[in-house]
Amino acid sequence: MSAGKLSLSRPACVGMALLVLAIMAMLLFRMEDNYHIGLLLSTCGLAWVGALPFRQWTRIDWILSLITVYELFSCYWAECMAPAIFPAFYAVFGWTVYFLLRRILAEGSIFYWVVEGGLIPIGIALLLAIGSFYVFRHSVLNSGFVDTYHFRFLFRPLGYITNVWAEVLLILLGWICLARRYSALFIFLCVLAILFSFSRGAYISLGIYLLAGLLWMETKREKIRLLAVGSTAIVLTACFLPQEMKTTLQMNRTVSQQQSTEGRIDAAHAAWNAFREHPLLGYGSGNFTYAIDHAMNQDSTHAFTSFAPNIIVQLLVEKGILGVMFYLLLTVVVLHFIWKHRQRSECRIIGCVLLALLAKEMTQATLLCVPFTFFMLYVLLAFLQSGEVVMEEKRERKASGYILPAVALVCFIAWNTPSLQSMEATPQWVNKAIEEMALYKNDGKTEHLSEAAKVLEEASERRPEDLQITYLQARLHCAKKETGEAETLLNGLVAAYPKNSLYLASLSDVQYRQDKKELALQSFVNAVRYMPRLLTNERVRKWRQTDTLFYQNLRDRLWLLRPAPGDTPSDYARYGYIARWCGNPSADTYLRKAVAALPNLATPWHLLGDDRKYRLLLFGAFRKELDTAELPDEQELTDELMLEMAYSAKFKNWYGCPLITLQ
Repeated sequence: MSAGKLSLSRPACVGMALLVLAIMAMLLFRMEDNYHIGLLLSTCGLAWVGALPFRQWTRIDWILSLITVYELFSCYWAECMAPAIFPAFYAVFGWTVYFLLRRILAEGSIFYWVVEGGLIPIGIALLLAIGSFYVFRHSVLNSGFVDTYHFRFLFRPLGYITNVWAEVLLILLGWICLARRYSALFIFLCVLAILFSFSRGAYISLGIYLLAGLLWMETKREKIRLLAVGSTAIVLTACFLPQEMKTTLQMNRTVSQQQSTEGRIDAAHAAWNAFREHPLLGYGSGNFTYAIDHAMNQDSTHAFTSFAPNIIVQLLVEKGILGVMFYLLLTVVVLHFIWKHRQRSECRIIGCVLLALLAKEMTQATLLCVPFTFFMLYVLLAFLQSGEVVMEEKRERKASGYILPAVALVCFIAWNTPSLQSMEATPQWVNKAIEEMALYKNDGKTEHLSEAAKVLEEASERRPEDLQITYLQARLHCAKKETGEAETLLNGLVAAYPKNSLYLASLSDVQYRQDKKELALQSFVNAVRYMPRLLTNERVRKWRQTDTLFYQNLRDRLWLLRPAPGDTPSDYARYGYIARWCGNPSADTYLRKAVAALPNLATPWHLLGDDRKYRLLLFGAFRKELDTAELPDEQELTDELMLEMAYSAKFKNWYGCPLITLQ
């Protein structure tokens, strides 16, 4: 790396390097920074050392700046502002640290000091992860299971879910390989941690990184080190965890793998349809789940996820054609830069990391959704250009030294002023409506219903795509004894989303009030088919006490439910729950078939009497005295709880504040 005479003092460079490492560690360990102190400190650091003059900016500098500006402005055209604020903030944060790094790395000798200093928090993270994996595995095996593959969701090192943790590790692996000293042990631990994730995407990405490294790393010593250390980790994993590794490498053998693949294909189709609705600017950053909610997240038998199936559809839906062009331009420029400077070892290593990250992002898009990975993308691009600037001996404050810190400071002030989320009125309206309906239930005053109707009408006009607002309007009509209007709304929802138990159960209630008991019975049977816990609902108890004929008809109809060819293990678990409630002797058969194919289903183990396994799945692998932990009573599935289960995660994701709960 070439550099001129130092224009910054050595203490200044070291101080800024320590600041960057502290921010990296803060994000890696998921420390809360509610007042955005990290951005303030990096802004102060950039103001102190000064940004590179505009005439020394590279094409990557300019494109990253354009992307940052685009992320900021996307907050104003986003369908929901709250989720767009998150990527805008981390874009500005990463952009500020990026130019801070570009400035101090221009001093030459500081690069390896930064990289090797980063090994300290990385080493701590790896040791914690591998140590916690041992505890996790011990708990799973001690509960009576034969391997850990199906229980990866219980293993959350540093709080990351498995797929996100695997991507974090890929970035850390690249950082480690940039270090000239002490790296062999860290590479071993990092590869071992990636293998312990038992993620198909992680295995594919790791394979690509190792292959690319062996083919393209500069020196024979680097290749031998990577091959020897990586092979050792792979062999040890294959020897001590053969079943988990075999299952992962089979890629699409287990039911959970097949369901995951099918779900991502369906999400990709839904995303394409959403993209065609807003092709130019997209729905706004962070709005992927909002864009596809009506197509993907209305099935009670499927879990809600906030991640896109791959980065291509995420960019198309959220950024639109204009935003995608910026990212494509960045990709082309980075590839050209790496090829042009391929004689530099750092460029080759970072090229391998970016290739592996791209492969991982094609299996599930998490890079732009997680603070650490988003931040580290900027850091890697700064490292990529670490030897590109020759500083002048005379240090003068240029325009960039004022403009960049000023922009970052304005953003810092904006994000610390009374919440930007307050600019979005919809969440306040929805919460107000729920609160008013609850007040009416307590005191019977009709003015509460009038206020709820007013705010729900405003919310519906603002957010017609939010189907739960339509559901709340139906609930409101029901409270006002306008059952005809309620039935019309709910029939529309059920016709569009026939596997949504929230809508089906409410429709059944409305039909029962209208004395349409046969229709009510069929609607409730369908609701229970997709969410058997509805059998704990208060209405079922009332029917048992006050309408024994209807209750008996319900039992008879549920008794007749049988799994169909092609049903999933989750379907068998639901039928087993229903059969157990009805007293059907087929219950155990259904439940055992469910857990044989998908052992991470919790309730079937409890119904089968194996509470050791149930405790593990209920309390997690890190609960003290797991075997003796007291089991809670089954919670009644009320209408309010069903709404919370269906809506709270979406509400928080879309509007940036919690849904009011009345439990």
